Amino acid sequence: MNATKFLYSSKPIYTISKRNFLSKLFGCCGCQDDSPPEVALTKESKIVTKGMCLPVIGIGTWQMKPEEVKGALCCAIGLGYRHIDTAFVYGNEKEIGDTLRFMVSNRMICRPQLFISSKLPYDSMKPELVKECVDQSLTNLGLSYLDLYLIHYPIGTIKSPNGLHIDDHTNHLAIWRELENQVFEGKIKSLGLCNFNTRQIRNILECARVLPANLQIEMHIYCQQKQLREFCKQHNIAVTAYAPLGNPSLDCYLKDLGLTSNMVPRPLENPSVKKIAEWRNKCPSQVLLRYLLQLGGVAVIPKASCPDHILCNIQLFDFCLDSCEMIELKSMDMCSKGRMYGSNIWLGTEKHHEYPF
Repeated sequence: MNATKFLYSSKPIYTISKRNFLSKLFGCCGCQDDSPPEVALTKESKIVTKGMCLPVIGIGTWQMKPEEVKGALCCAIGLGYRHIDTAFVYGNEKEIGDTLRFMVSNRMICRPQLFISSKLPYDSMKPELVKECVDQSLTNLGLSYLDLYLIHYPIGTIKSPNGLHIDDHTNHLAIWRELENQVFEGKIKSLGLCNFNTRQIRNILECARVLPANLQIEMHIYCQQKQLREFCKQHNIAVTAYAPLGNPSLDCYLKDLGLTSNMVPRPLENPSVKKIAEWRNKCPSQVLLRYLLQLGGVAVIPKASCPDHILCNIQLFDFCLDSCEMIELKSMDMCSKGRMYGSNIWLGTEKHHEYPF
C-alpha cells in the first residue's frame, strides 16, 4: 500500500539556527542542526491520495454565522484559501453557496480552483436518505459536484416528536454503498469519514468499491491522534485536523447550550507555544498550525471569520519548526484526555456500540 504523499512547490523555507537557545529553553539536547525539509510547503501544497488532491490549508465554517459567511469567504479566497469545509448541520451551506455564486459570476474565482467538502448529517444515517442529503447540499451550495463528502459521525440519530434519539441500527456499509453510487453518478469526487476509529475504518476498507480518501478528526497539540494517523498513513488516507487551535470559542458554545467542558487547556495559551511564537516572531496560532502541517499527511481547517485571523492562519509558509521545537510540541500530547469533543458534544452516544472514542 502506497503511503500518503505530498505535492509541493520547490520554494525554499527560511529558517534560522537557534540550537543553543532552544536547548536552554526546553532542556533538549542532541538535536540535529537546523536544516530545511527536502521540499517546501506552500499555500498551494496538496495531499494527493486515491485521486483526491486535498489543499493542506482550508477554512472551517462550523459556528460561522450566516451573516459572516460572505465577508469571511471573500477574504479567505482572496488570500489564497481554496479548501472550504462545511456540513449540512452547520446551517450555513446556503450562504456559502450564495457567496460562491457571487465570486464565480464576478470572475473572482472559478469552480475547478476550489475544493469543497460537506457531510452527511447524523439524522440521515440511513441509505435511503443519502441521495436526498447529497442533492440538498449540492442545491444549497449551488454546485454540480462536491470534491469530498464525509460521514459526519458514526452514530445516527432518529427524529421523533420528542426530539432526537440514538439509532441502534446504523449500518455503515449500507450507507457507504449508497455514497459510492453518488460518486458513480458524478455528484461526489471523493469520500471520507469523520470521527471514525480504526476498527470502523477497517470495516469499510474491507468492502469498499470507492476507498475512503480522507479522515477528519479532532487534532491539536493536546490530542495528536498518533495511532489513527499511523493507520491512515498505512492505508493512504489523508487526515484533516478540525479544531487545530483547540477551538477558542468552544467553552462559550458549551455554556450557552448547558453542556460541559472536558477542561482541556487552551493550546493558544501554552507557555512553550508562546515562547516559540515569540522567538519566531509569529502568532501562537501559526506555530500550532505549522506543527500539524509538518507532521505530514495532515491538512488543517481552522475556523475564522475575522479578516486578521484569516490572514494569520494562512501565513504558515515562510518559516519551519526545527527538530527541538517539533519534539517539544509532540511531548504535549494528552492522548484521550486531551479530547475536547467527546460525549459532552455527542450527547447520549457513549454507550452505543459504535461510539468511536
